[in-house]
Amino acid sequence: MHWAPVGVLHLPLKEGGQGLKCLYTQVRVFRLQALQRLFYSASSSSWSILAHTFLHRFQGLRYDRQLFYLCPRGFQRDLSGLPVFYQDLLRTWKLFSTTRSMAATVGADLLTEPLLHNPQLRVQVAESRSVRQRLALAEVTRVGDLLDYNRRD
Repeated sequence: MHWAPVGVLHLPLKEGGQGLKCLYTQVRVFRLQALQRLFYSASSSSWSILAHTFLHRFQGLRYDRQLFYLCPRGFQRDLSGLPVFYQDLLRTWKLFSTTRSMAATVGADLLTEPLLHNPQLRVQVAESRSVRQRLALAEVTRVGDLLDYNRRD
């Protein structure tokens, strides 16, 4: 009996491989499809409402889609506050290097911009772990949370 190299096993039969699927890659593909549905589908589906609820409660940050804007170092090391499926969604997202332009956050979107762990906003005071914890406890985690609506400032 002769052994085939691993790279050949996953090639299609037409190309001389064995046609086997790499399970690790398939799981990542399914996670990316779930992320695509989370980002671009109508937010009224029951799955999307549940996903936003889980993400919104994570570490008291009150972020849902905004979690994917944040810098991966820091808070995403400890994902224990999320169900395993959502932990894997964030780990899959971390495999990609993403960039954002500042022009993308203007107008009302600026109010929902994350205040903590955001590489686009360099808030030196928020670099401290104790300050971040205090802000999260006070539910001040977005730029819009800094506004005093009673005074219209």
